[in-house]
Amino acid sequence: ERCLLFAFEESKDQLCRNAAAWGMDFDRMEREGSLRVVTFYPHARSLEEHLVFTKTQIDEFRPNRVAVDSLTALERVGPTRGFREFIINLTATLKQKEMCGLFTATTPGLSGGPSVTEAHISTLTDSILMLRYVETFGVLRRALAILKMRGSAHERNVREYSIDGEGLHIHGPFSEVTGILWGSPAYSDSWWEPKEYHLERPQGRD
Repeated sequence: ERCLLFAFEESKDQLCRNAAAWGMDFDRMEREGSLRVVTFYPHARSLEEHLVFTKTQIDEFRPNRVAVDSLTALERVGPTRGFREFIINLTATLKQKEMCGLFTATTPGLSGGPSVTEAHISTLTDSILMLRYVETFGVLRRALAILKMRGSAHERNVREYSIDGEGLHIHGPFSEVTGILWGSPAYSDSWWEPKEYHLERPQGRD
């Protein structure tokens, strides 16, 4: 399938390097014609100009999938109303052309929190995936949850995932941690059961 990636926060060289570290060769994909990577600074254009430019790229490349990384970068370009109209127009274009769209949005902090972007995309998208960091005993772990998948009885567990040189791997659920969705993870009661410790008196001493 042909994929079109719009990136507003990283240069093309940096994106290709990061993808290579995850086992994906963006350069080869572009040479084969299965991928087009378009990068530019978000403040270089107005929201209206961004919309016209993205539509032009879509018409020229005719992809099966379109990714925008990230909507949060565009959120700072114009007023809230203009930003919402941009999302509405872009999603309508993709649905009309029967293309799959993937939009990313960052949260204010490492552990997550509400944002204007989330409020706008929640009612306009068919599926929402949440990626979040979880700190457990001084170690940062990655969590993934499906918050919304329209018309599907989707999985409801919050699962751990990892990224290495072979790509992304989905692991088991965070059964021992609660409060991940709210950005305040805590261990369940079963992990705080009291334990008994016994001190032995050293031999040969009074």
